[in-house]
Amino acid sequence: MDPIELDPHTPEFLERRLDRYAELRSECPVVWNTAHGGFWLVTGYDEVLTVARDNDTFMHQYRPGAPDGVDYEGIIGYPRHPDVPAQGVSEVDGPDHQDLRRALNPVFSPAAVEASRQEMVAVATWFLDQIVASGSGDLVLDFASPVPAILTLRMMGLPVDNWRYYAEFFHATAAHPQTSPEFMAVMEHAPAMTGELFAHAQHRRAHPGDDLTSLLVGLERASGPLSDEEVTGVMWNLVAGGVDTTTSLVASALHHLGTHPGDRQRLVDDPARLPRAIDEFLRYFTPNESLTRTSSRDVDLGGCPVRKGDRLWISWIAANRDPAAFDRPDDVVLDRDPNPHLAFGLGGHRCIGMHLARVEAEVMLGEVLRRIPDYEIDPDGFAPYSPNMMMNGVLRMPATFTPGPRTGPAARPF
Repeated sequence: MDPIELDPHTPEFLERRLDRYAELRSECPVVWNTAHGGFWLVTGYDEVLTVARDNDTFMHQYRPGAPDGVDYEGIIGYPRHPDVPAQGVSEVDGPDHQDLRRALNPVFSPAAVEASRQEMVAVATWFLDQIVASGSGDLVLDFASPVPAILTLRMMGLPVDNWRYYAEFFHATAAHPQTSPEFMAVMEHAPAMTGELFAHAQHRRAHPGDDLTSLLVGLERASGPLSDEEVTGVMWNLVAGGVDTTTSLVASALHHLGTHPGDRQRLVDDPARLPRAIDEFLRYFTPNESLTRTSSRDVDLGGCPVRKGDRLWISWIAANRDPAAFDRPDDVVLDRDPNPHLAFGLGGHRCIGMHLARVEAEVMLGEVLRRIPDYEIDPDGFAPYSPNMMMNGVLRMPATFTPGPRTGPAARPF
């Protein structure tokens, strides 16, 4: 297929990107796009799978001006905003990445996540208690946003009273295209936030505690301990992922269930179906829509000659809608099995928080379906993220429901 000229940040493309992905996927799942200096747009399931599995060839690292002459651009799209710091775990490759994962894996293991389930229940219960008696509330601003933010900040050892500051920042950066005025405006706060995380890393180096930041500052790698700058990058990565991704997943699921009463009733009647339904919500909505890579060598991908230094934009959501991999890909099928979706990525860089996200979503959706199962969404107040290539989520979702009693303690559990 001939090269295309497609600016992925334009409203014209973004509004119908899923249709355009489908067209490209059926014609050529790997195509050269001349926009923004040129990159390969990868939309087919098998081709995205190939890129995700081969971390040595398709590099995640953010390393402009590397010794091999390649400007490795990291994972967050083209063009990259100059104030975005390196994304910690996600933009490191090789032995340093392996050492980081080895240190963090026990914290995010299925057993560790399950041990924190009661804490998740307590926080979710408390926030739902704040609106349940009134019969109305915003399912994003009052629930889906604060719960993951509180849980993430507690894991990092950061002050939980500041949860709105982090939630609003990361939701805003995810909600708008990188070239939009809204994104540019909110990114003006990035240096200050980076400075706060840096200061917290320094504080934990002098006063370690029982939290993730303390683990990071004490980590020994083959190449030596993490600098405060490197700790800050990992913290940014973990906070961004923890604060926004689960919120986006839960909000999208709540909107679907609120507008598809048959699916909602099936989960109300049989909550044991929730884990499989959550995987289907992950496939269908794919909160992290895409990531970018840089090729470290010449390689053939789907019959296309990818050269060393070429950039690739891989679309998880396009792969998750590929009819070659999924029957009825454009429908939500709650009991889909098997469901080999790529919403968490694959290979050595598969999302480290995937078990945490699944259980948080199960707890949060379970609380809503148990306590306010008749919620009705205000369509005029519903505000999804502005269409963009990176993230898929919801900014606001006011709803009404039958009032109910508080079920948790009056004192907040955090």
